[in-house]
Amino acid sequence: MDSSNPQTTFQAPEIEELRQYFPAYELGGFIAQGGMGAVYSAQQKSLDRPVAIKVLPRQLGADPQFRASFEAEAKAMAKLNHPNLIGVYDFGDADGMLYIVMELVEGKSLHHSAYGKLIDQMSAAEIISAICRGLAHAHQAGILHRDIKPANILLGPKAIPKIGDFGLARPASEEHNPDEIIWGTPGYAAPEVLESPHSVDQRTDIFAVGVLLYQLLTAQVPATPWQPPSALSNCDPRFDAIIRRATHPAAGMRYNNASEMADALDSLMANLSSGPFNQPSPAGASPPPASRLPIQQGLASSKPKSGLLVGVAIIALLAIVGGFIYKSSTPPPPSNPPVSVAPEKEEEKTPEKRPKSVTKNDEPKEKPGTITPPKPEPTPAPTVKSDKVEGPLDTLTRLRPRLRKGNFGELPKGTHSRNGSHFFLVPTSLSWDRASHFAEAHGAQLAVLEDKEGLDWALETFALKSAHWLGLSDSGTESKWHWANGTALNSKLWAPGQPDDSPDNQDGEDFAALLPGPSLEDLPASRELPFLLQWHESGDHPGSLRRQIEQVASAFKNKKIPIFPTGTRDIGGSRFLVIPESISWNEASALATAAGGHLAVPSSQAEGNWMMQAMQSFVKGQKGIWVGASLSAPPDQRWTFITGELFEFIKWAPGQPNTDDLPQPVLQIRRGPEGKYGYHNSASSSDQAGAFLLEWSAPSRRNMPGKDALNLANVEEWLAAARRKVAATEEESYGRFQRSNERNLDNFLKDLEKETEVARRFSNEAKEYIETFTKGIKESGSIPGDLGSERARRFIGSVHEDALEKQTKLWEGYEEQFQTAKARYLETLQTEIIRRTKQADKKAAAFLDRERIAASMDPHFRAIIGGGNPPVPEE
Repeated sequence: MDSSNPQTTFQAPEIEELRQYFPAYELGGFIAQGGMGAVYSAQQKSLDRPVAIKVLPRQLGADPQFRASFEAEAKAMAKLNHPNLIGVYDFGDADGMLYIVMELVEGKSLHHSAYGKLIDQMSAAEIISAICRGLAHAHQAGILHRDIKPANILLGPKAIPKIGDFGLARPASEEHNPDEIIWGTPGYAAPEVLESPHSVDQRTDIFAVGVLLYQLLTAQVPATPWQPPSALSNCDPRFDAIIRRATHPAAGMRYNNASEMADALDSLMANLSSGPFNQPSPAGASPPPASRLPIQQGLASSKPKSGLLVGVAIIALLAIVGGFIYKSSTPPPPSNPPVSVAPEKEEEKTPEKRPKSVTKNDEPKEKPGTITPPKPEPTPAPTVKSDKVEGPLDTLTRLRPRLRKGNFGELPKGTHSRNGSHFFLVPTSLSWDRASHFAEAHGAQLAVLEDKEGLDWALETFALKSAHWLGLSDSGTESKWHWANGTALNSKLWAPGQPDDSPDNQDGEDFAALLPGPSLEDLPASRELPFLLQWHESGDHPGSLRRQIEQVASAFKNKKIPIFPTGTRDIGGSRFLVIPESISWNEASALATAAGGHLAVPSSQAEGNWMMQAMQSFVKGQKGIWVGASLSAPPDQRWTFITGELFEFIKWAPGQPNTDDLPQPVLQIRRGPEGKYGYHNSASSSDQAGAFLLEWSAPSRRNMPGKDALNLANVEEWLAAARRKVAATEEESYGRFQRSNERNLDNFLKDLEKETEVARRFSNEAKEYIETFTKGIKESGSIPGDLGSERARRFIGSVHEDALEKQTKLWEGYEEQFQTAKARYLETLQTEIIRRTKQADKKAAAFLDRERIAASMDPHFRAIIGGGNPPVPEE
């Protein structure tokens, strides 16, 4: 995208100019203009509803990349329906100008209503919780906002917040282009927006929401040094922890999703009184800059005059369409806190020519001051680099690239050394898996403290008063506990009654935490606890995931019993381990093979259920988790597991598999539309997945085809084998029936020949009839119920009735077994149809369905069990 700033060149079109492009709308008036577009009010004629139409500059519409992103986002937003999101109704192109039609909200922006005011803590929590719920809905559909700030939140009736301006949003899975501008508003943008734009995900929006909550409670955004909001505004101190986590500089330490933050706020609100939190101000705290306002006073406005309704209702859109941008060529500022900039002063520039607003009553032009421009976004106080106070976790984030390379020349404050290793306490509570992945991301491992002296040292050095995660688990083997470096655990270190080695819970208490005492306790991995990191001075960590996997591979190679890495799960005898690496499917498969395993495959319904459920906590945004299946090359395109197992226990997501647009030949677990998890086919590139699932499977438990199983790739071969199998199964019983039936036919034909001898001799007509009748019986293999001639009935009626009665009795004796065999065959066909459908083998599935319909008819199936090969009907 052109990095020039469009704010200096965009001229909003006249309303008269736009009318020709919007015949379905009655354009009302001009609302606002900014650098990124102009907004107009309108009435949709067909549905008689008010709407807002945002028109973007032509230079944006001329950029193919921007256009594609805009259209993708508009389509995704139009599918969303949530009370805290501004609805998107339509989008398009008006003579090169992209536009979007959206809900017209009657209210003011949060910036307009709350700027410079302390908002009642209950009201603030309610607003932010609702914003989180709206964001969570968008995130589940794969849409990030990327520019959350007060001006982009509109307050509707009863101060219900609605998130607007997803115009800067893009699909969460879309990779960042380093040559394009970086969106975001200073003070609200998370550190990764500038430092690592490709890593932006839903937690980037959560950072901005945390800043927003801080601002509502304190009337300012966080500054350096960071001060808890309770020290500034008399709010409940429990808000401090929520905001601190939401705005943590390291994305991995924030709430994993917006719903988690909303739940935390809802829980806090349940324990708050309905009125303001009357707590004495902390000593030395600065007086609040404004009085604390309840929701009714602070966020509600008087009823707007009818002539100014649209202007007052959407005044916030002026800020929405003219937000801040960063150019990627600008050197990134320090990551903590977000960079300070001067407030936006677009309204103080030389006034632009405002398009005429032609209304039904041809109202006069607005007088100066009728519509008050929104006040500028608050920004942190300017900081001086030399005065910056960096916290230990901030330092850890800054040093991460060095630490991953084994450079320990600088370590975060609070790091302590012992026996050639450096230890650091991370006070943020995470699940065991997330803590382990956090350690790997920072070039560390979860701490290994193999003896009582080590545990005592950690408790005393870090003043630990509660449980903390260590690098210790049962390593995928119940009751076989090992440290991350492969050392067996000294059982004397357990607390009394520990460990609980019951195998009942597949995700049971198989992970160890350090307790005061000192002692160890086994806990479920889902428990969130602080944790200890460990760096070996040599830079080669025996407990690193890489080293652990190498040891497993070596054990398999040398035919020894392996010690699986910490964090490995034992599911029905097979071991599973999530590897948090964003690499391509082919690379992941090669690494899994080198580790002595393979990309995971569900070998049973239990494994399939566990994989789908457990992997949900590891899915990041719209990036999935690789598993071991791929689509074979044309012409025989079908899905197969890399182990050769039957392609079963797969739950496709809605609309999947889908290979209509681009080659997407590999399989992953990911979150799809409306937040539903399932299997998706995908391109195999590294940007599609944030992890892969490694499996060391038990061969005896694999769901392999049996020697008699029908698992042939070619559908014609499969059908021929299926027919042979059912014919062989029914050979004895059908043979008995067939032999008896043939004897009856032979006897009838002999009697027929004897009874018609005279007639055939003296009548050519009778001779021709009898010959035709006999030929039909031989071809059909059955005696017809009607002779078709009154004359024939006089000659052979009694013989025909006797033979027909015997045939009926023979069939009645065999019919039940025949219908049972046919039902089994139809069921076999239906099962294979479902399997082929899952494999995306549509042609084969349709072919077998035609066979299923034909075989439901008795003659077709009798031909099959009789050893015949009747043709499958054409389409």
